[in-house]
Amino acid sequence: MVILMFMSFASPLASQAQSVSTPESPAPARMYHLLREDDDWSFLADPAMRKDFWDPIKYIRLRSGRNYWFLSIGGEAREVWEQLGNDNWGQQPFMNGYFNERYMLYFDVHYGKHVRSFVELKSGLNSYRIGGPRPIDEKKLDFQAAFFEVGTGDERDWIKLRAGRQELEYGSGRLIDVREGPNVRLSFDGFMVKSKLNRWTVDGFAMRPELDKPGFFDNEPNHQASFWGAYATRSLPKKCWSVACLQELCRSLCLPAGLSKSSRGLAWHSESFLGGALPPCLPFWFPRHSYHIHSGWLPGLRSFKAS
Repeated sequence: MVILMFMSFASPLASQAQSVSTPESPAPARMYHLLREDDDWSFLADPAMRKDFWDPIKYIRLRSGRNYWFLSIGGEAREVWEQLGNDNWGQQPFMNGYFNERYMLYFDVHYGKHVRSFVELKSGLNSYRIGGPRPIDEKKLDFQAAFFEVGTGDERDWIKLRAGRQELEYGSGRLIDVREGPNVRLSFDGFMVKSKLNRWTVDGFAMRPELDKPGFFDNEPNHQASFWGAYATRSLPKKCWSVACLQELCRSLCLPAGLSKSSRGLAWHSESFLGGALPPCLPFWFPRHSYHIHSGWLPGLRSFKAS
């Protein structure tokens, strides 16, 4: 009887041990980012990975036998009907309905691992709005982004320099945002240095915002305003398997832990921003530092966030 009980417990363990295999590398993420310059389709150099209808234009090889010499083509089309009631603060009560169209097309050329050019065109059209389109509603045709990038390093540690027209989007977008909601997105002209060292990622930039005009290729930088700063993030260990460690972390942040013995782990992300503007001559600095604590599948742990 004892032998049978031992065999019944041992057999599942043996089957689990036999089923354990060498972990495979995760499949590359097929993700469309808010900033399309962040899309990376280099994994499509492997023909076996080309499964999507648009894969043939996501990766176009430019040199035979050189996987990192390639062109990516992409874009988007967005149509939105908006209708506002009493949008003139009640002075003229009427319904203002209008139709917004946005079309964007980009070309991302990689000349090896460390040299790249990125060009993105934008076209925003507005119809039927009473009072005519606003600057955020209509832009016939212009460059949303057009920059040249050079860099050095490997996947772990690298540094890159960009020059030209670019988009900025950091954190939750409360401070620096591409203005995705309106029909015409925002862009900047200037320089950026992007770097990654171990767990640290640091961006430094000096820019001037674009003045949007409704015509064709007539945008220009606003010479009355400048924007410069640095943005840094550091990734921390994603999981902390000790309940005591979780409790200590929550106590250090003055947070209610709400833990139980079944708690599994915790992800912690921190970011900081330090920058300034120059309108027109006196700089000012403003710090921004936030910590985000997210719970995943943690039985017995309340989901909470601190910032």
